[in-house]
Amino acid sequence: MAMPTHESHISDLLARLRDTTSRFATRLEDAGARAEHAASGWTPAQIAIHVAMVNENLASVIDGTLPGAVPAAEDFQEREWTEVVRDVPARNEAPRRFHPPEHVSLADALSGFQHSVAHLTRALETLPPDRAGYCISNKAVGTITLRQAGDFAIAHMIRHNQQLKRILG
Repeated sequence: MAMPTHESHISDLLARLRDTTSRFATRLEDAGARAEHAASGWTPAQIAIHVAMVNENLASVIDGTLPGAVPAAEDFQEREWTEVVRDVPARNEAPRRFHPPEHVSLADALSGFQHSVAHLTRALETLPPDRAGYCISNKAVGTITLRQAGDFAIAHMIRHNQQLKRILG
């Protein structure tokens, strides 16, 4: 199967990002006041802020405002996304820097989430083809390209949307 062009890959990413973020935001909005409470663990609002923090980090690495992306090694082979996520553990402890504050309001969660999605969208829209092949490494997924960082953000949101669904019943 032929590899998609950079433009078609980005177009597909942006469409999936819109769908995923819409579902996530809707679930959070529908939670109302329940978003600020949890029997244990993070509240739905805290989960949304965590997702926003990861989105912001990925967007900043993609657009180059944060360091971290490097040209691919000569022997690097970009893996299919299904292969990348196959070995992701069911439970993954977020690095401390991505832990949310102790209390997060629903309004702050929605605002932070929407801002992060806008930043991520801009970063992907303006990702030049030559930079798209730069790489980043993450303990959960290993080494991926910046173009795959969009897939990572989407998979991360889906994972946490499923978590919201379980928490909110």
